[in-house]
Amino acid sequence: MDLLYIHQPAGKWLDGYRQLERALRDGKARAIGISNFEGKYIEELQYKWETAPQFIQVEAHPYYTQTELRELLDRYGIRLMSWYPLGHGDRALISEPVFVELGAKYGKTPAQIILRWHTQMGFAVIPGSRNVEHIRDNLNILDFTLTDGEMAEIAKLDRGERYYHRTDEQLAQFASWRPSFEKE
Repeated sequence: MDLLYIHQPAGKWLDGYRQLERALRDGKARAIGISNFEGKYIEELQYKWETAPQFIQVEAHPYYTQTELRELLDRYGIRLMSWYPLGHGDRALISEPVFVELGAKYGKTPAQIILRWHTQMGFAVIPGSRNVEHIRDNLNILDFTLTDGEMAEIAKLDRGERYYHRTDEQLAQFASWRPSFEKE
């Protein structure tokens, strides 16, 4: 597998992470990661891991750039993988004047401008689409570069605004969940 990751810090997630480390050691995975782990869980995990996760998949887009989390990730060499990179298709985000104007300047769609922003931020980005034309467009973002000034304009959009919200109480409902690969 190219990448195995724990979806969220629920249930016996530390046991699950140990299994990921084992898969990495055994050559069954090229990389391991975590998903939807807030900073407090990374701080807890860093005292227990043998191998730091290479990736964390979290919600990130121009309205929610995860500045504080990125600073923590940089300390451990963990790369951010954007989930909801286009704001879950939010028309308001995609219609932001900066993306429309830059799209016209570079001959790209606003979505392509946003995806290019992600790559220039150093994020791994995997946008989802079932539309063949959108999939082609999503791949066609490497033939231009946004300037520092354009990146600064986009940075002004960060509102700390999420689309997905999860509480510790929601995670607690998985406390009794046990993975099928219990320790041997």
